[in-house]
Amino acid sequence: MTAPQSSFSERAEALAPARRRPARVRDLGIWLCLTLIVLTLASLAASTSDIVGPASLPWWPAQNLAFRVTPGMVAAPFAAAAVLAVASRPAAARMSWHALLVLSYLASIAWSAALHTNVDSTTTSTATAGARSAVALLVSYTGSEAGLAITVIALSCLTVPLVLVAVKSVSGPVAARAIAPVLVLGPWAAWATLGVDGIAAAACAAVLACGATASERRVRGADAFWGAAAAGGLLGIAALLSYGAAWFAVSLLCVYFVRRQPVQILVSAGAALAVLAVSAAFGSSWPYGLVDTYNAAIGEVAAHPGQLWWVALMPALVAVACGPAVVESLRRFGYSSAWPLMIGPLLALMIAPLSGANPEHPEYGWIALCPWLVVGATALADRTGSVRAPLISAAAGACAAIVLMYSG
Repeated sequence: MTAPQSSFSERAEALAPARRRPARVRDLGIWLCLTLIVLTLASLAASTSDIVGPASLPWWPAQNLAFRVTPGMVAAPFAAAAVLAVASRPAAARMSWHALLVLSYLASIAWSAALHTNVDSTTTSTATAGARSAVALLVSYTGSEAGLAITVIALSCLTVPLVLVAVKSVSGPVAARAIAPVLVLGPWAAWATLGVDGIAAAACAAVLACGATASERRVRGADAFWGAAAAGGLLGIAALLSYGAAWFAVSLLCVYFVRRQPVQILVSAGAALAVLAVSAAFGSSWPYGLVDTYNAAIGEVAAHPGQLWWVALMPALVAVACGPAVVESLRRFGYSSAWPLMIGPLLALMIAPLSGANPEHPEYGWIALCPWLVVGATALADRTGSVRAPLISAAAGACAAIVLMYSG
């Protein structure tokens, strides 16, 4: 009597993790090579030109670095190890969805707080009037630098659970669970709590999370209408905090387009325009501010031609800040179910590198883009099969963030 033969799909599924592991090691090697090349070129640019932007980075190779021990240098490795240990346990796959969101948020707070000990929470880099008003409001309500730092961290870290909600809606719960440790331990967390830019990133994440859930097939009638209106209103608020947030309208449009929701496109667009109209009625015109920002960026480049180095290197620097998972995510972009979530940030990165960025701190404009550039790493086109969390990529990204903190 012969033994039962396994099906081709069963054998393929069993081999999938074994095939993915060498691929992720290869992606890690590609990212490390990219990091070395980019930092070498950026260091050369900083030493041979009057470039402004990269010289503001605390970890820049051209700086005179002074080592000092901070509490975060002890807390950050333990926080990263705890996240990786929990994510590697089989129980993580059986955790309830709401528990996963709560734990991801708390872990993000712990990770960001550890990295935050070496930066200034009052830094504001976004040049919008809404961003300046938001900072003034936070300062008045918190009353102290410590209170401001806690508030900024708490609001900025909402980005992680909101991204997970959007990924679950578009790519399924398996992809969302697998990408969680990468989002929590992203190297961009070193910048996410510097000021209002992290809050703008959370607002952008809320836009796509709200739009994705409101456009699901099971959502009908008034719930779909008000969900689309909320997504549009949040888009308007995000745009008031950061000009670059307007590019997330492309992702929202693609989500609606894929799900064939033409009415929700109109509802969200109307709500976003209504928010900008109300802002203009109170004396803050978003279009005029955008034009002024572009004029300032062009003037900065004209006054400092070396800034062109920064424009050319910015996409590669963002890839470095995203961590190794960005390599797999971009490699799978063409057949990943997460492409609607990625398209807006990709266009923002490739077409408008100076959009909404202060010439003295342009790197802070990366923050809203980074989480979305890695979501394709675990998203499957057919939303079936087993996906293992890219723990190697998450660990390497965490190490990169810790190195940045140690050298700052």
